[in-house]
Amino acid sequence: MKYYLVCDGGGTKTDFLLFDRQGKVYACDSQIGTNVNFIGKDAALNAVMSGIENCASRADVQLNKIERIILFIPGFKPCLAALRKQLGRDDILLYGDMKNAYYGALASPNGIVVLSGTGSFAMGRDKNGNEAICGGWGPLFGDGGSGYHIGVLCLARVAWLYDNRITSTLLEKLCLEAMNITSAEELRTAAYRPGFTRKDVAGLSKIVGEAARRNDPYALEILKDAVKALMGDVKTLSNRLSVDGLPVALTGGVAKMGAVFEDLFKTELTSCFPQCYYQPAKYDPLVGAALCLLYEHEGCNIEDDQIAFNLMKYKE
Repeated sequence: MKYYLVCDGGGTKTDFLLFDRQGKVYACDSQIGTNVNFIGKDAALNAVMSGIENCASRADVQLNKIERIILFIPGFKPCLAALRKQLGRDDILLYGDMKNAYYGALASPNGIVVLSGTGSFAMGRDKNGNEAICGGWGPLFGDGGSGYHIGVLCLARVAWLYDNRITSTLLEKLCLEAMNITSAEELRTAAYRPGFTRKDVAGLSKIVGEAARRNDPYALEILKDAVKALMGDVKTLSNRLSVDGLPVALTGGVAKMGAVFEDLFKTELTSCFPQCYYQPAKYDPLVGAALCLLYEHEGCNIEDDQIAFNLMKYKE
């Protein structure tokens, strides 16, 4: 019996999964976030060690009997050497959060995944095996179509409405409530206070989504601009891949905004890339991590629905 272990980590939470070649789950665990940039080296290392050891213990499997361990944790690289030393094995692999998001959304080796969360990126692989990634550079570089980008557009639009004496819009009302202020004039101070972080800016995407669902025209224009930015990433990939017949999936926190965002994305995709087709995201990034390992390192047929079905039982 061969056992495999993956973990999907970020700034706030890290999930672990121990499974076999058929996707049967033997143990899972959750720990705090493990991105060193947010919690420091010691806390990140201890959390990953705990998650791995807990899974092995619960499944009654010795650590050296785990065939392969792959971590999908952005910002964990400073801890990788120490983790390998503690576990006594040099074969532990570390990826960011792109590959597992890709495999989770598609459950297939070929296609395009567009992720819109706090940040954004797009990744694709064509039927010839060519792979390309774009975006993921962070807020200073734009993060077009991300929650952060939508939040910035929200602030800019509310300021524009104020300057043009357009008052009492739903977008303005919800934005002021979210920032706990009473006038758009106060945005000058509120948006620049030290405690108003990138995450807070991205959080404004939720109120843009709410306003758009209630047919606020300014909120709808913001979402249209965000979708066009994401489609720009698809265009970049199309210049590097053969995209004919490929599925395109949308995933990430902003994608959970619901039909108001998804429908805009599908409409823009059909208009710009009629040779592709929209596919709803299938599974979460933890299952995606397992599918990535099984396909890229074990040669399994991950398009066999039974494997993903077995993996999804970890939720039980």
